[in-house]
Amino acid sequence: MNQASAQDAAPPDRNAVNTKARPGDMMADSPVTFPKEGCLPARFAPDVKPVDEPAEEGYFIFSTPCRSLTQIRAIQQEMPPGQCTKPPADWTHLRRTRHTLTEGGDLRLLALGDSIVNDTMRSGWVAQLQEAYPKARLEARVFVRGGGGGQHYREEGRVAKYILPWKPDLVYIGGISQRDIASIREVIRQLRASLPEVEILLATGAFGTVDPRDPVALASAPHSGTGAYGEALQALAAEQRCAYLEMTGPWAEYIRSSQRHPHVFYRDVVHANEFGEQILAKIMMAFWTRP
Repeated sequence: MNQASAQDAAPPDRNAVNTKARPGDMMADSPVTFPKEGCLPARFAPDVKPVDEPAEEGYFIFSTPCRSLTQIRAIQQEMPPGQCTKPPADWTHLRRTRHTLTEGGDLRLLALGDSIVNDTMRSGWVAQLQEAYPKARLEARVFVRGGGGGQHYREEGRVAKYILPWKPDLVYIGGISQRDIASIREVIRQLRASLPEVEILLATGAFGTVDPRDPVALASAPHSGTGAYGEALQALAAEQRCAYLEMTGPWAEYIRSSQRHPHVFYRDVVHANEFGEQILAKIMMAFWTRP
């Protein structure tokens, strides 16, 4: 898999709301002209080559970080400034992860989901996490497909075939393509059946076609942490002893505070560009470095 393929993790994200076939109201006042096919060219091509691993057609597995600290800092210096409230960081169900980060040891992280998860991981935040916790030895993998959610990973023995052999210590599950809470629960069950000590972080979505400047529309999005999905995912996290990260609100707050049109942070009508990726990175780092 080349980096262009990884960028979209299968371009047609055919979610009910988040799809290139339905670009949303942001186009009405957008200062950006997106190409009819594909996405805008990258300003900063990732400068760290990922290691690809075998996967079935339509699925991608590769190493991360895909960016160096030098490149991350260059992107963050150039991107429009903004602010967002730090998400709560409850370490109750991340005790082993926190101990490894602070005291040292090996930490194997696996990110699971769709192209939004892909964008989050391509931001390079794992390199920043390693910098923040130098005693730990981090190794990270990404397992994604376009429009991928628990409804895909629970089927066809994918957890057993592609995740369990790697024996992750921490699994991050997120994105905008989760069809139902029951499928996420089943993925968690399959993970813990063989890895009873694995720790799991469940995160709400960001990006897609819903306008972050419209709180009512945002709350109604099927991936939003500011509405019913966020409540259901947080309840699942409590039930299954997982950590929970609400990404929707901080993402929207950053874009609003920048006083720039949301599409300044997009590479097409659904996905983040390098600036948008760094918003996600900032949220992740705010979570992981909060006391």
